[in-house]
Amino acid sequence: MKKVSLLLVFISNLFPQVDYNTQIQPIFDNNCTSCHIYGNASGGSTLTSYSSVMTNSNSGASVVPGDHASSLLWQRVNNGSMPPQNNPDLSADQINLIAQWIDQGASLQLSKDINIYPQKHIIHQNYPNPFNPITSLRYDLPENEMVNITIFDMMGRIVKTLVNSSQTAGYKSIQWNATNNRNESVSAGLYLYTIQAGKFRQTKKMMLLK
Repeated sequence: MKKVSLLLVFISNLFPQVDYNTQIQPIFDNNCTSCHIYGNASGGSTLTSYSSVMTNSNSGASVVPGDHASSLLWQRVNNGSMPPQNNPDLSADQINLIAQWIDQGASLQLSKDINIYPQKHIIHQNYPNPFNPITSLRYDLPENEMVNITIFDMMGRIVKTLVNSSQTAGYKSIQWNATNNRNESVSAGLYLYTIQAGKFRQTKKMMLLK
């Protein structure tokens, strides 16, 4: 097991700002994305891009900007559970660099003064799919706006309203536990989920197994 010195928390700002595209993403591309693509890994995390890395896994916050010790991504590379045992572990330098990047704010760009938001609306395919009984819905908001996410059955009837509120820009995630608006379990089958954010509207299908 490789451990990062606790001093890294206090001195990370003394080091040059870590560049995500040239220093962090190549680590994932060379060691992780063969498994962590489109949410196929057991934890549900995808590591193929900045937006996917910043999206929560099934177990919680993948990256907590400013706090590498609370970030599941760092915990798993540090304890050797990622990459899997049949692949070489990341080097101590690579693990330290990931921690440094997180502690510096987990920014995509070099400037700390630039806030990083999605460039466009995206609603990702739910994961897992098919699922039983919980699935995660991820979506990207490029600006602050009113968001509505609704589950429909194949007859077009509303099953569950997951979100109906104003939200800030960012990379979002919400879970559905296969219940309706009365908190009753729904039957197995195909369902639709629709996101409407401003003028953006998109619908995808998902399947519940029992």
